[in-house]
Amino acid sequence: MDEFKLKELKDLRDIIIKRHIILIILSFTISITVTISFFIIKQQTNPFLYFISNFSCHIPIYIFIFIRTNNSNFRYQFMAGFTLIFILCYSLSIIIFTQTKYYQILCYFITLTIYHYTEFFSELLFHFQDLQKDAFLIYENKRWVFSTLTSFAESILGVFFFYRYKNIKVLFILGLLMTIIGQYFRIAALFTGKSNFTHKIQLKKRKNHVLVKYGIYRICRHPSYFGFFLWSIGIEIMCVNPLCTIGFAYILLYFFKVRIETEEKYLIRFFGMEYIKYRREVPSLMPFIKINKEVEKENLIKYLENREDEKDNQEIKEFLKEDDKGEEDNDQDKEKKE
Repeated sequence: MDEFKLKELKDLRDIIIKRHIILIILSFTISITVTISFFIIKQQTNPFLYFISNFSCHIPIYIFIFIRTNNSNFRYQFMAGFTLIFILCYSLSIIIFTQTKYYQILCYFITLTIYHYTEFFSELLFHFQDLQKDAFLIYENKRWVFSTLTSFAESILGVFFFYRYKNIKVLFILGLLMTIIGQYFRIAALFTGKSNFTHKIQLKKRKNHVLVKYGIYRICRHPSYFGFFLWSIGIEIMCVNPLCTIGFAYILLYFFKVRIETEEKYLIRFFGMEYIKYRREVPSLMPFIKINKEVEKENLIKYLENREDEKDNQEIKEFLKEDDKGEEDNDQDKEKKE
C-alpha cells in the first residue's frame, strides 16, 4: 500500500475515532441529565420509566446518524456503538441510584458493553484497513449469540423464580473479580499485541508479524484466551447461573484446547526455535493445555523447509537431536523398570 493511500486511511480512522468519542460523551451527558431530572421531579427512579425517558432522548441522535452517515458499515458501527454506550449508562445509573434486585443482570450488561467496545476499538486502531462491519463481534457467530441469550435467560428466570438462591453476595463479588481480571487480561492482550493480534488464526505469516513476548505476554502466552475464559465464567458466577457456569466451562475448555493446539502449530512454523523457547518458558494459564513434543518436531521440520539461515537451522537440528536422545533415555528407563 502506497504512503498516500495509507495516510488517507489513517486520517479516516482518526475521524471515525473522534466521532465515536463524541457519541460516548453525548450518551453520558443525556443519561446524567435524565437521571438528575428524575431525582429532582420524582425523588426516585422507576427503572422502566427511566429506560423509556432515556431512550427517547437518544432517538434524535439515532436519526442524525442514520441520515448523515452514507457508508452502511460505518452507519451500523456508529449505531451499534451508541446503543452499547446507552446500555452502559442506563445500567450504571440504575445500579448507583436505586436499590434494584436486577443488579446482577445490569452488571452483566455493563461487562458485555465494555467487552464489545474494547474489541471494536482494538480493530479500529490496529486493523482499520481490514475493518469488518461487525467489528464489535456482536453477531460474531450463531454460537456466541445463542450462548449470550441462554445466559441472559437463566439470569432473568433465576431472578423471577429463584431470587432467594440467586442473591448470594459472596458469589457475586467472586464473579465480579473474575470478570474484572479476565477483562484486564483481554484488553492488555489486545493493546500489547496491537497489529500482531487477530481474531482469526493466521495460516500465513504476514510481513509485519512479530512474536510479542513483553507486557502481559511475559506472564501468559495466550492472555486473550485466558482472559476471555476467566471473564465468561466470572459473568456466570456473578449472576449465579449454575447451568451456564458448568456448560460454558466445559465448552470453552474444549474450544480453547483445540484452538491453542492449532494456533501453536502455525506459530512454530512462523517463528521456529524462538517460539519453542518462549512456549516452554511462559505458561498458557489454561487448564489441560500440554506441550506435545511430536507436534513441535513436525512443525519445526516444516519451518526448516522455508529457511536459509544456517545458524538457525543448526540450532534446530541440535534441538531435535537432543529431544530424540532424551526420548531414547526415557524409553530405556521404562524398560529397566519393567
